[in-house]
Amino acid sequence: MTLPAAFSARQSARRIFKNARTLVSAKAVGGVLSLAYLAITARSLGPEQLGVLILVHAYAVVVAGVAGFQSWQAIIRFGAPMQQVDDHQALKSLVRFAIRIDIISAVVAFIIAVAGAPYAARFFGWSDEVVRLVYVYSLVIPFLIAATPTGLLRLFDDFKILSLQQLVMPSIRIVGAIALWVAGAGVNAFIILWILSALMSGVSLWFFGLRALGKRNLTPNVFGKTSVHASREWLPFMVKTNLSSTIEMSHTELPVLIVGAVLGPVAAGFLRIATNLSNLIAHPANMLNWAIFPELSKVETTSGRSGMLRVVARSVVTAVAVAAPIVILFAIFRRDLAVMVGGSAFLPAAPVIALMATAQLFRLVGIGLDSAVLARGRAGWALGGQAVAAVAHLLLLYGLMSIIGVIAAPIAFMAGWLALIVVLVVASLT
Repeated sequence: MTLPAAFSARQSARRIFKNARTLVSAKAVGGVLSLAYLAITARSLGPEQLGVLILVHAYAVVVAGVAGFQSWQAIIRFGAPMQQVDDHQALKSLVRFAIRIDIISAVVAFIIAVAGAPYAARFFGWSDEVVRLVYVYSLVIPFLIAATPTGLLRLFDDFKILSLQQLVMPSIRIVGAIALWVAGAGVNAFIILWILSALMSGVSLWFFGLRALGKRNLTPNVFGKTSVHASREWLPFMVKTNLSSTIEMSHTELPVLIVGAVLGPVAAGFLRIATNLSNLIAHPANMLNWAIFPELSKVETTSGRSGMLRVVARSVVTAVAVAAPIVILFAIFRRDLAVMVGGSAFLPAAPVIALMATAQLFRLVGIGLDSAVLARGRAGWALGGQAVAAVAHLLLLYGLMSIIGVIAAPIAFMAGWLALIVVLVVASLT
């Protein structure tokens, strides 16, 4: 007997928020740890050197994002129907294909990072010291590309394991930051710490993902022959989602690089402080995305578009209602938050903090709609929406920076997400 659509929507929404709560509870701890290690790093290095560290990290993340395919989305999009009908051979073939893509992406990303460092230095005006640090930090880039195990843990509803894995990096960084602060270490030592933490995080994610496969007897023969060949749908979908995620970096790390190039590393440090603080809202938004996409893919398969859209609407409205009071608190205590994290030297970041928090409301809506569009298999629309959003974001950022400084970043962020929302609404309803 088929359940009524409204009941299915309620049940699916409950599962989404149950899984999201599991991730958010760990991410909340991780968010506090991240703020703590960032605060220690800021007080140890000061605005200038913190900005250098932030720029080096942003470069690595941007390169990893450009070269890395979002294979986790393909795992969920195509793996959910396979899982529904217990087609293990097809699922193993999909996993094999995704792992191969991740390996190739990691190698390409490292080569791009090393080869592109001198050109990036000229474009962004980096010193020789920063370039040397970029070369060292490039070693971590392959470990930033771990899309397949993320998709597997989400597909198998192993959200508790995934939530614990999210604590690996911030836990290592907080312990290391305290030790380096006591030792009076400089920016080089902090970069090594960030490299080690990313390495351990990537290794642990692959361990848990491969273990999940082994428990279900789904471990593929990655390098040998297989009787089930890759579908022609998989690579085009991955290419589209990769382009979409690459463009999406116009909302994340790319603005940090641009602000650093135009206004200097101190402004980049202010933006990072504001971003990390607003991540107390953004992280739950990301966890909602991680939880909602697998569920929407299943609902789309069983109940069609209308049932899936009801789940999206219920989930997004609830998420915004929960986040809004937090945004208000950020606006009220913006100066206290800036000083708490970075000290009095970071007080100019206060208005950026308030606006970045407000921008997360736009992000919440965009994330829900983006998952809905991808669950329908309309990766092209998602790509088009991200392109429109990127143009709106970067043009506004470029146009306003020389007038109002770093505060242009969150304003441009909101404009980009609003443009994305408009496109995704059209894609969801047509």
